[in-house]
Amino acid sequence: MTRINKSKISGIIKAPQSKSLAIRLILYSLLSNVILNNLSLSEDTKVAIDVVKDIGVNVSDNLSLKKGEKLRVPQYLNFGGSATTLRMMIPILSVLGGEVVLDGNESLRRRPITAIVEALAGQIRFSSNYLPVTMTGKLKENYVRIRGDESSQYISGFIYAFSLVNGGDIEIIPPLSSKSYIHMTIDLINALGGSVKFTGNRIRVERGEFRDFRGDVPGDYALASFYAIASAITGGEIQIKGLYSPPYYDGDHSIVKIIKNMGVDSRVEGNSWIVSGNGIIKGIKVDVDDMPDLAPSIACIAPFATSETEITGIKRLRIKESDRVSTIKSTLEAFSGNVVVDTDFIKIFPSKLTEGSIICPNDHRIAMMAGVISLRTGGTVENAQCVNKSNPSFWLDLISLGGDIHFT
Repeated sequence: MTRINKSKISGIIKAPQSKSLAIRLILYSLLSNVILNNLSLSEDTKVAIDVVKDIGVNVSDNLSLKKGEKLRVPQYLNFGGSATTLRMMIPILSVLGGEVVLDGNESLRRRPITAIVEALAGQIRFSSNYLPVTMTGKLKENYVRIRGDESSQYISGFIYAFSLVNGGDIEIIPPLSSKSYIHMTIDLINALGGSVKFTGNRIRVERGEFRDFRGDVPGDYALASFYAIASAITGGEIQIKGLYSPPYYDGDHSIVKIIKNMGVDSRVEGNSWIVSGNGIIKGIKVDVDDMPDLAPSIACIAPFATSETEITGIKRLRIKESDRVSTIKSTLEAFSGNVVVDTDFIKIFPSKLTEGSIICPNDHRIAMMAGVISLRTGGTVENAQCVNKSNPSFWLDLISLGGDIHFT
């Protein structure tokens, strides 16, 4: 049990590392050598490292990842709770060819892989649309046509897969959700010697000359947003360092602008995000289809606004670590929040929140959401260690910023 008392969050802190970029860099070791400086080992990054090691990457104690002479498909791979690693690896396994059992934890077993099963039908056999699943066969064509509504991570996986076999074409069946993560993958691959072009609903992967990578994993705006919003709702000031410059497309970095539009003093200067929480917070309407991980962050601040907040584009929230439409609602209601959900939206109304308590449904972002609200109201989070999936330092970081937090 973690007890959070009312606290003012202020100070300077380094942003949590981007789990999305860390996993992409780890998988890049299938294409070239990778050395990651000071990698934060969350549960998901550990899974990604174990998986590439099983496929033939040589991993040293200092997290130097050396591309193996020959990649292989093992008999069994366990992905824990890392949907990102699973979904990006299935296309890679399809071009390598073989037979493998794919499994994961209880949470991952509830999440469908229907879109990739459909896309590879006729070439790859799957024993089920859910884990555990036996995957058998080899992709014979350097072309795939896949739905874009279940997960963009399959499409990112095919970018890696076709980079391994010197090129290929991806046709995306609209609608496409979480497009920003495809741009993230393309930016990374192209920056390191790849050649990927994204036009309309088609992606062309060409032969690349891949360079080794050595460096830091940039910070994560979605994870950092919990610190920023904690500061905003408790009247503090915070500087979050180690972030990348926001790109032109919508994505997790859009949270900087979203909370600015809600009345928070929020700006990026260099590699730092600076937030001050002295203004009046206003409600907003925001579509999170391209940035679904921001929904719990927005839900932290919305009850303190002077008008309602409407979150749309929520379809994919139902197949996250929890059904986040339901768990966002139940978490807000645990703190006396006024919230209404429907098929297409979550509406959060101005609320007089009171002290609350939740049992985390094995969803790291829901635990973080409850923790941030508790800094304003007081509260408790049971199973609070589920934040280890993405940011093991979450609670200690809040303590360093002035959070009155106790563990029992």
